Amino acid sequence: MSHVLSIIVLGVVATVFLVFCKVVYNIYFHPLRHYPGSKLWAATRLTWASAMQSGHYHHKLHELHTKYGPIVRIAPNELSFVSPDAWKDIYGNRNIPKNNVWTSQEEEHHPISIVSTDEATHLRNRRALTGAFTEHAIAEHAYILEDLVGLMVQKFGEAVAHGQGCAVLDTSNWLNFLTFDISGAFAFGESFHSVANGRAHPWVEISCNFGKGVGLMASINFFHPLNKLMKLAMPKNVMEKMKYHKRLVHESLMQRLAMENKTKALDYVGSVMAYNEEKGEVKIPKEEIEANLNILIFTGSETTSTAMAAIIHQLLNSPAVLERAQKEIRSTFDNEDQITVSSTAKLDYLSAVILEGMRMSPPAAVGPPRVVEREGEMISGQYVPRGTLVAVNQYPTFRSASNFTHPDSFIPERFLPKSPFSSDRLDAFEPFLLGRHKCIGQRLAWAVLRLTLSKILFTFDTKAVEERGEFSDQKIYIFWEKKPLMVELRLSGS
Repeated sequence: MSHVLSIIVLGVVATVFLVFCKVVYNIYFHPLRHYPGSKLWAATRLTWASAMQSGHYHHKLHELHTKYGPIVRIAPNELSFVSPDAWKDIYGNRNIPKNNVWTSQEEEHHPISIVSTDEATHLRNRRALTGAFTEHAIAEHAYILEDLVGLMVQKFGEAVAHGQGCAVLDTSNWLNFLTFDISGAFAFGESFHSVANGRAHPWVEISCNFGKGVGLMASINFFHPLNKLMKLAMPKNVMEKMKYHKRLVHESLMQRLAMENKTKALDYVGSVMAYNEEKGEVKIPKEEIEANLNILIFTGSETTSTAMAAIIHQLLNSPAVLERAQKEIRSTFDNEDQITVSSTAKLDYLSAVILEGMRMSPPAAVGPPRVVEREGEMISGQYVPRGTLVAVNQYPTFRSASNFTHPDSFIPERFLPKSPFSSDRLDAFEPFLLGRHKCIGQRLAWAVLRLTLSKILFTFDTKAVEERGEFSDQKIYIFWEKKPLMVELRLSGS
């Protein structure tokens, strides 16, 4: 017994000693030792993982950059950048690909979607899906967007009438309903009817934990081989929801493929089928279509609804900006029917409001880093050795005083041609990313943002129900954990 105890004690002592040596190496002898940053973050990946799971990773990154400068070491083998030139140095460099830690090791054996770390797989899927996001495709489906947004505004109007001229609604919830309905229409040829029913489809509820799950898996995957054991300890209800989501995607895809009237439609599935037909072979099989739909349903809808919630939040806190945006919209249109996808593209001040809203609270506030390959690369004028994870995280970049004047103030005028801040580094602002992995749904997002905000601000006078802090005070687990956004609505001019 004493012999066994001695072995255990020896094992513990040896483990502690090895950990101590690793910490010392990371701080004082690692190739990244000369980069500025907190020793606590440089010593172990645990500090990073703790920040990620706290929901305040974006705040902590901002604090680190404010203290240490434009390049900060945030883990033993990871650097974070906020300098404008880092965008092209990282995301425009084919020798700095996506890393497979965040997306789990499974992808090494089966890369099957547009977000794959495998470049050939990504390119093939991106080409297949591009047809659904062209200007022509957006124009073809404009009526879907206009009908769904119009239905939501109608529901708002009914609530106002029922409340005798005033209604208080959780607009964050309704915006989620809207964007998921749009995702359903573009993915499966039919909306999820969340707006019509005034309640969330199960997919909307699952989405609330989607980002948290991605962040958790990313944290777990850094601790190999413990990651395999930790995955086995995933809560049963989480695993059940993942299976349910995949089953829904499969069933909905089968229904979409059976729609004879949609064979030539330029929605997500139609675009892929057209691509396969053009190539004369099945380049994207059904399994890959399902994998892509799994991604597109969540990422497109969640990021767009977050952007709108953040913008409305900022407008409620900025009466002068709200008044100017309403004035532009109401002076441009005589009635709601004139507000369309094409007509709202000409609203310059609203576009500036949208850009400033995304700068203050970017939907993709933090994101997966890339990995330096070959023998190293020059990033922001600094040599970065091979194997280093690197990223430009949007929240600290867009809130950096080195990039923007009064970075914590909501000033849409900075995005107008006659900006009051000529020294602003607008080249630091890339809300849809940069390079070959740039957001494929950018045109669709802009159409939804302009159309929805225009219809709401044209039809209703809005007022905050309660005092609120900044939208960015909320937690982030890859996606924002949004709190209710209660807004008082009255018909304009009433």
